[in-house]
Amino acid sequence: MLVSFGLIIKYVLTFLIALILTPIFKIISVQTGLVDNPNARRMNQVPMPSAGGLPIFITFAISSLVLFRGVIPFGYISKILLGGLVIVITGLLDDKFELTPRKKSLGILIAALIIYYFAGIRFDFFTAPLLGRINLEWLSLPVTVFWIFGITNAVNLIDGLDGLASGVSIIGLTTIGVIGYFFLHSSQVFISLAIFCLVASILGFFPYNFHPAKIYLGDTGALFLGFMIAVLTLQGLKNVTFISLITPLIILGVPVTDTFFAMVRRKAKNMPISVADKQHLHHRLLNLGFTHR
Repeated sequence: MLVSFGLIIKYVLTFLIALILTPIFKIISVQTGLVDNPNARRMNQVPMPSAGGLPIFITFAISSLVLFRGVIPFGYISKILLGGLVIVITGLLDDKFELTPRKKSLGILIAALIIYYFAGIRFDFFTAPLLGRINLEWLSLPVTVFWIFGITNAVNLIDGLDGLASGVSIIGLTTIGVIGYFFLHSSQVFISLAIFCLVASILGFFPYNFHPAKIYLGDTGALFLGFMIAVLTLQGLKNVTFISLITPLIILGVPVTDTFFAMVRRKAKNMPISVADKQHLHHRLLNLGFTHR
């Protein structure tokens, strides 16, 4: 399936929708109190709008359901969007009321179960060198939930600098989309097309999020991007045998590595894993004298 001029126009329109919606939601965010106020663990010095995930989610929904209708199957994308909606609502509540880690995890769990049971997207096998295909059988559910939890929280954890989480997401998703486009069976190319829809949605938001940021992703956006990366990676690469397991971990090396060391660091200090600190990779780079850019 070749990239047509019509597809390019649809992606440009997706980008423009996000570009137009983002400043509108910046105003809505301020008026509804969805702002990040300065504190000891935040980088911003003034209150910042933090509902940046909403224009990304809405743009992606419009693009995949309307602009790409007939290209991306409705039954496929609507089920993913349902799980994404649960994540967005969870993120909005957290941005507004600062949910406890348990309540936030409940929202992610519900979304993961929707993906597993309703959408039928699951980690049911992987291919290992010399051993061939290994079916997970009863381990499929816990491994799928663990994957979605891990990637969702990994992206959320690196959302500490202007444009960092959104930039890493653009790079990761684009790489996954390109690999899927060339290696997936032709009947599944729509998965890559959906991934590029999300990339175009983030690109329209990115100019407002890049340093100096005018709006933050908030947990609404960071959780949604992490969730979508987890789901689309899980499906977009599951049939690409020789890279089905290791490639996502390489692509998402920054958030995955940062999350791993954050867990080790906090356990070593007898701190709860959910407690935020300023020892992430991006904080250390700033301390070394690097700028946001």
